[in-house]
Amino acid sequence: MAELTTIGEILSGQGAAVWGVCPFPPREALIPCRGLERLPKESKRVVIAAFPYRTPEQTGRNISRYAVVPDYHRVLREKLSAAGEKLSACFGGTFVPFVDSSPIPEVACAVQAGLGVKGKNGLLITKDYGSYVFLGELVTDRELPCTPPSQGGCLECGRCLAACPGQAISAGGKIDEGHCLSFITQKKGELFPWEEELIRQGGLLWGCDRCQEVCPHNLRAGYTSIPEFTKDLIPRVEREDIRPLCKERAFGFRGPKVLERNWEILFGGEKKDGG
Repeated sequence: MAELTTIGEILSGQGAAVWGVCPFPPREALIPCRGLERLPKESKRVVIAAFPYRTPEQTGRNISRYAVVPDYHRVLREKLSAAGEKLSACFGGTFVPFVDSSPIPEVACAVQAGLGVKGKNGLLITKDYGSYVFLGELVTDRELPCTPPSQGGCLECGRCLAACPGQAISAGGKIDEGHCLSFITQKKGELFPWEEELIRQGGLLWGCDRCQEVCPHNLRAGYTSIPEFTKDLIPRVEREDIRPLCKERAFGFRGPKVLERNWEILFGGEKKDGG
């Protein structure tokens, strides 16, 4: 269809690796957040896209892979806003961009739109880039044609369940957020001793990539070619870098105190022993 060709050209031009269109979800499926206020009054379609972020492994990395690249919120917001303006010029109507803080159940919509399948860890798995993708969407009041949904699922190998440090992933695919190491590294305030021990075992100041690293779908996942994600990479954050970097990187949204606490858990003892 001509509309889908145009959508693909515009989104590909902004760096999207895969994209699709699905019906706007039922109101009861929406995620409660402030983004609900931004939805078009007559929302009809979700144009959803995946942007790859994987980069070659860097020595000494102490943060999650997704946080190595510049803040994806800013990058994707700019790209989706530009795409939305072009789509509105082509089709009329409103195209409202959402990145991360979204009322849209992104993975479910991405599967319905044909971008990939859902892994047991709750992440979208794409054919060429595995789960190393950021999702973003444009919600529109235009009645656009939809793309076919994805067929099948992940390999059901169970490696992500076995590798999860906090055993947060169930066989049914339900995630116990309170035991997810990535969530724990982002949690404010004091941690329980078992949470601190998980951070020590994980070895990362922010996030956790275990379930993705063992996933067979990610073994040959492609590297990003998005210009904004191929430069200004910061694989390691030192103690003195935390506060300045929190102003410009994705891990800064929880504030510097969370990362400073994690630093003390991981490296504080080493400094005291040496001093």
